[in-house]
Parts: sequence; structure tokens; C-alpha cells
Amino acid sequence: MTGASPSHANDANLGPSAFIVLGLLSQYGPGTSYDLKQWADLSVGYFWTFARSQLYAEPQRLTRLGLLEERQEQSGRRRRVYQVTPAGRAALQSWLGKPAGFPELRDLGLLKLFFAEQGPPENVRQLAAEQLALHQARLAAYEAICQGDLPDGMTAEDLNAAGSHTLRMGLLYERANIAFWSELLG
Repeated sequence: MTGASPSHANDANLGPSAFIVLGLLSQYGPGTSYDLKQWADLSVGYFWTFARSQLYAEPQRLTRLGLLEERQEQSGRRRRVYQVTPAGRAALQSWLGKPAGFPELRDLGLLKLFFAEQGPPENVRQLAAEQLALHQARLAAYEAICQGDLPDGMTAEDLNAAGSHTLRMGLLYERANIAFWSELLG
């Protein structure tokens, strides 16, 4: 395995994508960047929006910081397999123990609604109808997961206690959005 000697990486120079990588590798075990993408799509991707390309660049950076170890396959596709180091686990534990702070909200539908008066009035109805359909589809996906109809690649073990809590919050969030956009449609 290769990896730099642990540097003094602290939470100040680690963003959410670093903790997604550390968390996923801690939860699922060693994996490639492709594995990280698959795991993210079936878990944190439901409630945390980020460029999946970060899952290809971030592991290399974390390796240089000594938070991950890298092993490259000697034959075949020569994939890089990453594993969390003790320093990486310590960084994750430190981050988990700190306050989360106020939630970030980046909702393009709400942003467009805020500026809706700058466009024709019918844009609000179109926006509301579009957002309603999107939130109804996401709610249906969450309800299917609750009923045991899991997306390809997701296992029952993926719905651990924390996963079921975030799923419950997802249901509440989607229902609130459906109520809001339905009201706006009138």
C-alpha cells in the first residue's frame, strides 16, 4: 500500500466531499472511486448534492494527506483501491463529534421562485408543476424503499439505524415540498 506519511490534516482543510469519502470507505470497507460513486448514489446522494467527479479526485488528495492508503492492482484494469487509515478514522471521528451548524439549502426551484416576478406569470405555474412532479417521484422512491423495494445495488444492511433515520427525514421533506408546491399551484 502506498500513502504519504500522515500530515497535519485537520477539519479546516477537509470539506464535505472528504468526509463522504472517509465515511463511505469506513462504512463499506476498501473500494475504488467507482465503488464510492455507487455507494454514494445509493445513500448520501439522496440528500447531499455534489459533483460525483469529486469521488475520483478526493481519494487521491486524502491519500497524500495520509488519511487513506492506496493499493493499485498489478494487472487487469489496474484500479486503485482505497482504504481508510487510522488517521483517516480519527479525522472522521473528530468531524462527527463537532456541531453540524445550520443546514445548507440550495434549491434551484426556490431560487427561481424568488425571482419569478422577473418573468411571465405562467412561469410560476410551470415551475410549481415541475417541482411537484419531481418531489412526488422522489417520495414514491422513498416509499418503495420503506416497503422493501430496494434500488439495484442497495441491500437491507444499507438501511442501518442512521440510514432509516435519514430515510424518515427524506419522507417528511418530500411531503412538505409536495404540500408547498401543491398550494402554489392552487
